[in-house]
Amino acid sequence: VASHLLGGMSTLALLAWLALGEGRAPAARARVTPVGLARGILVLVVCQIALGGWVSANDAALACPDLPTCQGTWWPRADFASAFDVTHGLGVLSAEGLTAIHLAHRLGALLVLAAGLLLAWRLLRVPGLAGVGFGLLAVVSLQFLLGVANVAFGLPLPVAVGHNAGAALLLLVLVWINVSLARSRHEYTGH
Repeated sequence: VASHLLGGMSTLALLAWLALGEGRAPAARARVTPVGLARGILVLVVCQIALGGWVSANDAALACPDLPTCQGTWWPRADFASAFDVTHGLGVLSAEGLTAIHLAHRLGALLVLAAGLLLAWRLLRVPGLAGVGFGLLAVVSLQFLLGVANVAFGLPLPVAVGHNAGAALLLLVLVWINVSLARSRHEYTGH
């Protein structure tokens, strides 16, 4: 499940990168752009998508059925060593292993939200990229809210599908941002 999700998302991202490279993504008109931040968040989102696939593959989505705590506490018992052992069989993880997977995805979501909001704020200040900044702000916020809704409503299928689509949309927006920033750097330096 996780490798299938990563394969599909990778194909989507690469096709978008190629299409945007051929087209006209908006170029920033500023000397200083958040290129490093944008690249870092793209990597962070890919890791978060992989964690989401791991959550799905191990049926760990409902391991923490409450918000903002997990199992009524801020840090429940969790077995991270067994949770991320890729050699374990399906359906054999303990409750603590499933909790660890779910917690890792939750913590990753908070990192993606914080980093996405920071990048959106930085983009809003770059002439020519304010629209992209607003787009990122909307998509990263929607994706976070869909993740919260999955937990709050017990993983209803439409919300779970929306969360997967939101991950794909967030990935596409970050590819668009990275292509735009790479293009602006190329145009500014002449390389």
